[in-house]
Amino acid sequence: MKKIVSMVVLILVLALLIGCSSSNEETVTTEKNTDTTAQQAEEKPFYDGENITLIVGNKPGGGYDTYARMVSRSMEPNLPGSTIVVKNMPGAGGIVAANTIYTSEPDGLTFGTFNSALPMAQVTGTEGVKYDVSKMSWLGSPASKAYSWVMSPDSKFNTLDKILETDEQITIGANEAGSQSVVAAAMFFEMMGLDNIKIVKGYSTGEGGLAMRRGEIEGIFRSFDSALGWIENGYAVPVLFIAEEAPEGYEDVPLIQDVVTDPKWEKAVDALLTLNVVARPYAGPPNIPEDRLAILQEAFEKAVKDPEFVAAGEKLQRPVGYVSPDRALKLMNSITGLPDETVQKFVAAAGS
Repeated sequence: MKKIVSMVVLILVLALLIGCSSSNEETVTTEKNTDTTAQQAEEKPFYDGENITLIVGNKPGGGYDTYARMVSRSMEPNLPGSTIVVKNMPGAGGIVAANTIYTSEPDGLTFGTFNSALPMAQVTGTEGVKYDVSKMSWLGSPASKAYSWVMSPDSKFNTLDKILETDEQITIGANEAGSQSVVAAAMFFEMMGLDNIKIVKGYSTGEGGLAMRRGEIEGIFRSFDSALGWIENGYAVPVLFIAEEAPEGYEDVPLIQDVVTDPKWEKAVDALLTLNVVARPYAGPPNIPEDRLAILQEAFEKAVKDPEFVAAGEKLQRPVGYVSPDRALKLMNSITGLPDETVQKFVAAAGS
């Protein structure tokens, strides 16, 4: 009987030991599975499965919109699993969009592009400005540009010499107050003492071209790439470039730095030229986490330097030239640091 009891006890002990061993193995396995799942979750790219909003401060169809759609298509492959949605937000010459970008959640899921003259709107204290370009999270620019003043070929004043020689009223179109088309025009007219030129605001890029053809206005200030189609189709002629050098084939058109020779305007001319370097600004709100911003900056750079992006730009007559985020920010700071005397000149121009 004692032998039987001893055997039963031994069997029970063995069973308990086996059960504990199995339980420990299950616990270890579960812990390993949990650790693996957590590790996989940590390794999953942040942008995988995320929707990103790219805000454009202009109506569909213009240069800013065209670049934005090029950028969104080319950036997505560099942010695997993401979807970039282009959202047009025109208003107040781009100020509405810039404010929205600036005040959006700094989670790396919102960035955008806005009128390149908006740093000047900030400096001049334009009404409604809530952004600070020196604090934004910069991606850079996909292009630099030549800015141009074009006139209708049907106008009596279709060269700069003819414009400078007349006292007759000339009517040109522009976008909204604070936009580059207003600021550049008003500043140049002030520099040259042209008080006979009337600026009519409210024309987008496409609307400006149609207005010239209808005879509502005689000319307009626009980026050269936006105006090139009109020029090539015989609907406009360039009379002035705000650029470091004239575009190929248009070397006979005057440059602003060669026309404005009074030293008191030197800093103002330099500021207008600077706006053209960061021709299509791309930035997000302040304080995007460094790791997410670095991912966006790298994806943006790869997109702009992609041969397919460059080819698309050539096909659409949109020049491509990558401007880094560091250079963009440096140039923004040069604008916001202008001396007060120069700022006051731009204040008068911005409100024209």
